[in-house]
Amino acid sequence: MNTLGYLKIVIRDEIRAIKEEIKESKLLAATFLVAAIGLLIYLKPFPNRDIYFLSGYPNSDWNVLAKATADILHKNGLNITVLNTEGAVENVTRLNNDSDAANAGFTYGLALQEGELQGIYSLGSVGYEPVWVLYNKNKIGEIQSLEALAKHKVGLGPTQSGSYRIAKKIFEMMGIDVEGNPHFVSNTMLANQEKLKSGEIDVLVLVSTHWDPITKDLLTTPNIAIFDFKNALAFARQNNSFVTLALPADSLDVLKHLPHKDLTLLATTTSLVVKRSMHPDLQLAILMAAKDANRISPNLFFAKRNEFPTYRDPSIPISPVAEHFYDYGPPHAMRYLPYWLAGFVDRFWVLLLTILALFYPFIKLNIHFRRFRFSLREIPHYKELLEMEQRLQREPITVAEREAMLKRLDEINTQAIHGGVPVSEEAAYFSFLNAVNLLRIKIQSAAIQNN
Repeated sequence: MNTLGYLKIVIRDEIRAIKEEIKESKLLAATFLVAAIGLLIYLKPFPNRDIYFLSGYPNSDWNVLAKATADILHKNGLNITVLNTEGAVENVTRLNNDSDAANAGFTYGLALQEGELQGIYSLGSVGYEPVWVLYNKNKIGEIQSLEALAKHKVGLGPTQSGSYRIAKKIFEMMGIDVEGNPHFVSNTMLANQEKLKSGEIDVLVLVSTHWDPITKDLLTTPNIAIFDFKNALAFARQNNSFVTLALPADSLDVLKHLPHKDLTLLATTTSLVVKRSMHPDLQLAILMAAKDANRISPNLFFAKRNEFPTYRDPSIPISPVAEHFYDYGPPHAMRYLPYWLAGFVDRFWVLLLTILALFYPFIKLNIHFRRFRFSLREIPHYKELLEMEQRLQREPITVAEREAMLKRLDEINTQAIHGGVPVSEEAAYFSFLNAVNLLRIKIQSAAIQNN
């Protein structure tokens, strides 16, 4: 017999021993069933294919980015619906609501309070978003500091918007409370846009990309200037969710020389967030789509191509899926398999390696289930043979007792022959038959002596 043939027999006998054990032990069968169900629940092989993505107001930068990501996800067979919202805070409020179908969206970590982080995970940042402090230079002249700026009429976004909360945090760091302060007024971004242009407000603070429609319009309005955040680095040192950006002269419009000098901007990053209950394969699909959308985006300005997504804002807990992605990259199986199957295979291999690591010490003990089953079947027979042997030594047996013993030996012999012998246990099998035969001879000799 060659090695391969021997291994086939060993595997066959092991499987047969397990089947026999399951048939005889209902508890073991139930354990295997529960383990199989638990394994399926843990691996979650069948994700929902529906994604409801929260963006921003129609045609905003977030709305455009969400649609670009949605186009890629559609190609992967997912059903994604982009929903318009008021922005960062509303998005998180809806994601924290279990009864809301929305399960993904954009937000700012800086705009969130601690209690709003409980139901969401971050998949990482997807782009820089400057804090634009825009003011009417013809009306109030050039502004050199936030303190001087706060003396004028400042427009802020809606109180539950990301722009409002981030502006509030910046002024609080300067010791200025915007709530109840008559110099600060809250309104919609569209209303603030018109009021700044018409002179009803002197300053507007908003957080967005430079290609957001409202921001783009204001940046190209002749009498609107951009505040130079010269101490932006100090804010970034105080709160690591802030970053600093350089806005070179003429970079917004070379022909019109916008801006007319180099400026420093305070900025944050847009975080891609999901419900914590979202299936891990859906999270991975969204993250991969965001990466592809960033790679092909024509609107890169402050970021380098392939710089995002990355986990830049630590204020929102990172998803385990995203953490694995940033540490080890996407599953290799995604090159050949659908997203959901690739994710399942990736989790399965991790689990398999864990199981092997846990059971390796037991494997080294050379515990063979087929041998265990064979011994378990033969031990009661050996015990019965021992009892007969002891009976012969204690006292003479009658003819009826002799016949009963011989009959029982025949039954044991038959059970051994038909019970099946696993590979490598042949010697033990014939030793047992020899023991039966020797005891039969002793019983017959004892009967002759008694006669």
